Amino acid sequence: MSKRFKAIAAMSLNRVIGKDNDIPWRIPEDWKWVKQKTSGHIIVMGRRTFESLDRRPLPNRENIVVSRTLSETEGFQVIRSLSELNDFKTDKEIWIFGGAKIYRSALPKIDELFLTVVNRVVDGDVFFPEFEEEFDFEGFVSIETGFRIKHYRRRTLP
Repeated sequence: MSKRFKAIAAMSLNRVIGKDNDIPWRIPEDWKWVKQKTSGHIIVMGRRTFESLDRRPLPNRENIVVSRTLSETEGFQVIRSLSELNDFKTDKEIWIFGGAKIYRSALPKIDELFLTVVNRVVDGDVFFPEFEEEFDFEGFVSIETGFRIKHYRRRTLP
């Protein structure tokens, strides 16, 4: 059986998740929540997301980069494709952490999505993929000034 994933992301009202290999907003409360949710687990990211973190692993997590070109990098495990995760023997949650290509590729295997929606329209060059037809809105995790965190679960067929 193939592994199932959770995903965590932040996007603007117009679905932007990045611009010039950076996140176009700073919301410390959201990062604190992301840290709490993913600590002790596995996070999976693409090469560009890895580079946007200045190639530094996020602490207290197993950091995995999906890349065909990178070699092993200190603090990160490098895999060539998401399918390699099927061979992982772990009880830890596997969190898809970005960017757009990884979200798109992993979407069919994502069971839960935690999405911070930043309450503004921003200019960007990377966008979160369409997912709404495959997921049900479960509720708000948090509603704050300037953003809200929404929880979605994969829709089950009747």
